[in-house]
Order: sequence, then structure tokens, then C-alpha cells
Amino acid sequence: MEEKPVEIKQVSEREIWIGESRFYLGEDNIIYSTIVGDIDAEMAIAFDEATLKLMNMVEGKVNVFTDDNKAGTPSSEARKIMQEFIMHEKYGKLAIFGLHPVARVLASFIMGVTKKEDVHFFKSKEDALAWLKE
Repeated sequence: MEEKPVEIKQVSEREIWIGESRFYLGEDNIIYSTIVGDIDAEMAIAFDEATLKLMNMVEGKVNVFTDDNKAGTPSSEARKIMQEFIMHEKYGKLAIFGLHPVARVLASFIMGVTKKEDVHFFKSKEDALAWLKE
């Protein structure tokens, strides 16, 4: 089966869509990402590039809120790409939100393999945002 290329749309200076996934730099300088569907290596690279583009609009480290409720399964290559990117110098705190079982598996994987201590999983969006704004 032939894979179709990842569709990337920059909706505004602060908003980028990759397929059905959305990346948005809020007025509070937090990047809000909503991940939808399975993630292959090409998509993971596009996610990283979109996130970095938004991060570069802010001085210093940038916190990221990720809603994984509609996320699918990442390929092993995608997991490696995302793991490496989380260690980028611009990355501040990462709050992962999701009640979906896949979200919990993704979060535990990311938290288990990264040396970064500012990565936490939350069952409540409100708790996640409160932690990012501490």
C-alpha cells in the first residue's frame, strides 16, 4: 500500500496543521498540540519541525501541552525521533494529557526513556495546564 505524503498547512503565524494534528502557540507562549492518528517517522519529523518553528518565536525555553486523546500508535522510528526532540534545548516542560489508553502508553514510554525530568502525564487538562504555568 502506498503511503500518501504528510499534509502540512500553516494556517497562521501561530498555528500549523499536520494531517489532522494541530500545533498552536498560545498567547501564554505555551505550544498546544493535539495529536490525531498513528504516527510514522515522516509525521514525527513534521511534528518536530512544526514545534521548533513555533518555539523559535519565543525567547528561551517553551513549555508544551500535548493532548493525546486521539493519538494512535507511533512507529518505533517515530518514538526515537520524538524522544530525541524532547531533549532539544528549547524544550521546557512537557505536559501530556489523555484518558485514552494509547495516550497513557505513549506517555509512560516517553517518560521512561527520556532523561528529562520536566515530562509529566495528566488525566486532567486543568491539572496539566496548571503545572505548565507554575
